[in-house]
Order: sequence, then C-alpha cells, then structure tokens
Amino acid sequence: MIDLSPILEAGFWFRLQPIGLSPFFEQGLFLLFAILIILGSVSRIFARNRNEDYLMVKAYRHLGYLFLTMGILGMFWFFFTFEEIYLFGARFWFLVWLLICIVWAWWIIRYVKVTIPQLRKAGAAKKDSNKYIPVKKRR
Repeated sequence: MIDLSPILEAGFWFRLQPIGLSPFFEQGLFLLFAILIILGSVSRIFARNRNEDYLMVKAYRHLGYLFLTMGILGMFWFFFTFEEIYLFGARFWFLVWLLICIVWAWWIIRYVKVTIPQLRKAGAAKKDSNKYIPVKKRR
C-alpha cells in the first residue's frame, strides 16, 4: 500500500532539493505525459481533417495545443526530477503545471459551452437579416 499522507504537507511540495520519485510515480508520470502528447497529436490531426464545423475545429485545435504543450512541459519537469536537478526538479513545478492545465481547460470549456453558442446565434441572426439584402449574382 502506498502512503499518500506526505503529499498533504507543505514541505513536500515546496522543497527546492528534488527527491527521486518512487518507481510507481516515475512510471505513472511518464505514462501520463506520454499519453498527453499522443492525445495532443491525435486532436490536432482530427482538427486538420475536419472541415464542416469551423468553430468545433478551432476547439479541437485548442485542445490539441493544451495536451501537446502540457505533455512536453511535463516531460521536461519529469526529466529534471528524474535527474534530481536543483530548482528545476522541485515538486512545486508540478503544482504550477497543474494550475496552468486547470485554467487552460476551463478556458476551452468556456469557449465550447459559452462562446460557440453565442457565435452561432450571432451568425444565424446575421444570416437572417442578410436574406433581404440583394446580392450581386456571379456570372
């Protein structure tokens, strides 16, 4: 059984000297960051191959940037922690990484849930008002 009580102490997170990770956490973090990089690549490929809904394509692109960037930053942090490099391998960087992930994901969710419906409603209103405006016919 893994003892998780030290992660509730401030000294665990804000110690500048990196302490090597246990094999369980090494494998878990490496797998997490590798999966994020793969998900980012897949999301960007998916966004590139979709053409019908440009607003959702933009959301997929933003999601791909999130996964890819956070996966690469996580791999850098994991490398510095694995090599026990002073300051750059400190655990508080993981908290910073997690905070950035939460804020970025909140922004993407807000874009999908709030901004996209507003843009669609504005587009529908514009299309409705433009139906009475004469359009020059192309020859």
